[in-house]
Amino acid sequence: MAKKHLSAQTGLFRLSILFSLLAANWSAAGATDTLADAELTEQGSEFNYEVITVTSQRRAQDLSEVPIALSSFSADNIQQTGIQQLREISDFIPNMEFSRGTDFGSQVTIRGVGANSRNVGFDTRVGVYLDGVYLGQSPALNQALYDLERVEVLRGPQGTLFGKNTVAGAVNMISARPIDFFEGKASVMIGNMNAREVQGRVNIPLSADSAVKVSANRSTRDGYIDNLTTGSKLNERDSTAFRVQFLSELSNDLELYMSVDGLRSHRLSFLGEALTDPFGTALNTEAPEKFQVATTTDTYEERDLFGAHLELSYQFGEGYAVKSISAYRDSDSEYRNDSDYSTLDIFSIVYADHYRQWSQEFQFISPEHEQFNYIVGLYLYRQDADSVRDGINGPVSAMFGNQPGSVVTNFGEVKTTSYALFANSAYQLSDRMNLAVGLRFTDETKEVDWLLDGRASGIFGIGFTEVPLNQKRSDQDLSYSVSLNAQLSSHINSYLKYSTAFKSGGYNLDYVTNADLEASLEFDKERVGSIELGLKGAFLQHRLIANFALFRANFSDYQVNQLMELPNGGTSFSIRNASEVTSQGMELEITYRPISSLQIQASLGLLDATFDDFPNALAGNMNAAGNQLPDAPKRNASLSGQYVTELNRWNTDLLLRADITHKGSYYTTVTNQRTHTLLDGTTVAYGYIEENTMLNVRAGLLTHSGWEAYLWARNLTNSSKAIHSSRDFFGTITANYQEPRTFGLELVYNF
Repeated sequence: MAKKHLSAQTGLFRLSILFSLLAANWSAAGATDTLADAELTEQGSEFNYEVITVTSQRRAQDLSEVPIALSSFSADNIQQTGIQQLREISDFIPNMEFSRGTDFGSQVTIRGVGANSRNVGFDTRVGVYLDGVYLGQSPALNQALYDLERVEVLRGPQGTLFGKNTVAGAVNMISARPIDFFEGKASVMIGNMNAREVQGRVNIPLSADSAVKVSANRSTRDGYIDNLTTGSKLNERDSTAFRVQFLSELSNDLELYMSVDGLRSHRLSFLGEALTDPFGTALNTEAPEKFQVATTTDTYEERDLFGAHLELSYQFGEGYAVKSISAYRDSDSEYRNDSDYSTLDIFSIVYADHYRQWSQEFQFISPEHEQFNYIVGLYLYRQDADSVRDGINGPVSAMFGNQPGSVVTNFGEVKTTSYALFANSAYQLSDRMNLAVGLRFTDETKEVDWLLDGRASGIFGIGFTEVPLNQKRSDQDLSYSVSLNAQLSSHINSYLKYSTAFKSGGYNLDYVTNADLEASLEFDKERVGSIELGLKGAFLQHRLIANFALFRANFSDYQVNQLMELPNGGTSFSIRNASEVTSQGMELEITYRPISSLQIQASLGLLDATFDDFPNALAGNMNAAGNQLPDAPKRNASLSGQYVTELNRWNTDLLLRADITHKGSYYTTVTNQRTHTLLDGTTVAYGYIEENTMLNVRAGLLTHSGWEAYLWARNLTNSSKAIHSSRDFFGTITANYQEPRTFGLELVYNF
């Protein structure tokens, strides 16, 4: 631990020296930049610098002035990259990953750190928000992307801005709010795999001060994974989403905003293709090819999401304001899977989780453009989570002494009550430097009422609680951030920031053993402290916009949700505060316009996320210190080129675009193994994912009368590399592969 502390101090010292050296060059840099501005004014330029406005700090700010490693993915980027779901945005964001399996178990990872809420007693590490309202746990995360102004991805701890469970970062989807004139958009997309997407919005002004907007999205697509037993095709898409918004200026000082949104998705889903037999003893012979399974039950999931949002903003004299944000979210999900991944029909699962949450936030906001500005507030949150999870013994379970048709039951509820007091402020030390400080005190209580009845599990040893588990736990935490922001020139900003956050503790309400029950299902909160150095600037007469960040984060009492092997060959899910973790690396984002018709965007993330200490994590009670965190690629990158030119003869613009995304290799288990040897001596790939590069292309005609037509293709080279590797309850080794090539035609009409 002493070495770790010394290393953190050394890193801080080096970053501080670098920051000081940069700040020492203000005068020279400022003079150079002034000359560049003079040249730009004198010679003229066809390049207009687009100021990207973000609200990550609860104020509208220029992205270049925000002391956060932040990516802003605009509505135009969403449209022209052709992405349809939130999970797909991670291809373009440095050091961000979003799982590609089930929506029920969605996992967002930033800078190598993430988690899915596998059970109702365990939270995620990246908060996902819609207009600043927390969406909740894993089933609610993968949203349809439509009628958004932008998506903001904040990397690094966001404890003072967004509160608990943002130790790795936060994702905020910002709706495009109603405006004061009539307009709309309609689009239709058709593609291979019988893909269909219909999307539309209409904005209607009701008066000079009020407007309403209605938007909707309907997306379907056939699956591409053949279930040889049932004849079904898995991993299809079938979702409907809507949003209704109302905005009204009730007076010169008072604004009202209301919205309701919903998403319904029911589809044949997919968890993984079995590479082995159910018990991991020999290779799978029932469905040996890629994109094949042979299970008696189709993997299925259903999600019903609903939200309501009420916001009141009141402007006082002299620029002061208060804001109230009231919200309700409801997430209802069902999931089923064949846990033996075979035709044997040994065991299947049926899960049903229901989350209901209420939140209320009050903000008091000081005037902008003052020497000292601040936001103080109060946040109240309540979540009721109910879970019913049944494991059903199939006919073949009799070979293990189990009663066919008998049920292993895991059910209960967790009630979470939380409040937070927060303040974020900035003080202008000079014309070119300001100091920002953030504080957030959080008090959270979780009450659990849970029962596990594993008596029907037989030799697999799932535990049994004779009476329901009734427990209550509380966490208190003070998160803080301090940043020094320096303007090195009129177009170059820098910051040095230290921030903290915490992930609340909870309960391992899973299929655990009696030994787990006799120990403790409770785990404590984890904490993180992170230092970050950033540079954001415009160069070459604003042709080049660059954002750069160096970071190092140290996690203590890191919560690990690990699949543990049991002596009988089965597994158990264990959550414990078992390790110390360091995540460090670099991120770079560039937008370059060499000529007015060509825009090039690039991103690069380099990452080293490792366990510093993890006792008894490996066979023989060995320490996993030095091993990489699961699902943490050492690098990811993207390169996009978009060319738009006017075809004067047809009063139309031609758009050509190509996106290359690259993900480096990574491990999927704590053990960092690459293969697994089966009982028959066969070696199978397990736990290691090789690097993967994808190419997406798009060509379009955009008429000046509002019509647009596009041809597009994703994964043009038809890469089929593995993108995930896992081991399930019985020991089955599974793999997920890159989605095959998709292509299609899209028609858009703007009115």
